[in-house]
Amino acid sequence: MKRRQSKKGKQNSNSEKVIQEYDYHIPVMLEEVCNYLITDTNGTYIDGTLGGGGHTAEILERLSTNGKILAFDADEQAIEHCTKKFAEELEKSNSRLFLYNDNFIRACSIGELRGKVLGLLLDLGVSSRQLDSGSRGISHRVNSRLTMSFGSRGNTAEDLLDGADEKEIESILKKYGEEPFARVIARRIVQRRRAAPLRSTFDLRSVIEEVVPPHIVSKSITRVFQAIRIAVNDELGVLEKTLRGIIPLLAPHGRIAVISYHSLEDRIVKNVFRELADKNQDTPPELTIITSKPQPPTDEEILRNPRARSAKLRIAEKII
Repeated sequence: MKRRQSKKGKQNSNSEKVIQEYDYHIPVMLEEVCNYLITDTNGTYIDGTLGGGGHTAEILERLSTNGKILAFDADEQAIEHCTKKFAEELEKSNSRLFLYNDNFIRACSIGELRGKVLGLLLDLGVSSRQLDSGSRGISHRVNSRLTMSFGSRGNTAEDLLDGADEKEIESILKKYGEEPFARVIARRIVQRRRAAPLRSTFDLRSVIEEVVPPHIVSKSITRVFQAIRIAVNDELGVLEKTLRGIIPLLAPHGRIAVISYHSLEDRIVKNVFRELADKNQDTPPELTIITSKPQPPTDEEILRNPRARSAKLRIAEKII
């Protein structure tokens, strides 16, 4: 005789199904995010970082027929992937899902958002597909064109390293990568490009290897690639503008959930949440902080998905 599954058990089963079927990137802290974010199954929610659609799939699973989710991604390949993944839902005349090939900051102004939103999710991690395929030049492990842009529009890492002067490059490496060898790496980049411009990820990697001691070079490579990627996409600026800009669209008790992966992102989320929740200002606070400390993934999740190790989840709720 089969035991009747509880509602919670059913949700866990759904989450496991999403993870098992997910071939693009394992959604991080899936159960925790959805439990915090979804306060009304009839509401409208935004997945600002669609990726392979893991979080979106679970949110859809939990929404009623009246619920709605608007999902954004600057990467055309992510939109193409999810158009196929969610084809059955998208083909419905009353589809609950709307896909947008755009940066998540667009969620703050897009016309369809005239109604109030009950939740915004931002998973700020780079997708496993982008890291493993090297298609965007984000990974230093794959030799590819030095692009680093999440979408096909705008400047590239190649443009930045061609046009920025030594001081600008040094500043980017210090500010966004906290790289101790920023000065010598910037100087070497400028020296190298006089002979030939840096065109590939391995061109950039070789520059770093030339000037950083071998026993610590791998960490410098990671930091430099992170710094340039952040600068190319203005990731920190877009994050802060979105957190502030989405507030007018949130319904009372609407929530913002952000998963960050490095200290620079987490610091911005923490500071914006604290500022908007501060009761000691001239204006009334707009947010209540739900997670007093950032919530990490479980040990079980880290074993299943090592890339979740550095994830931190913060949640805030609108109060006015």
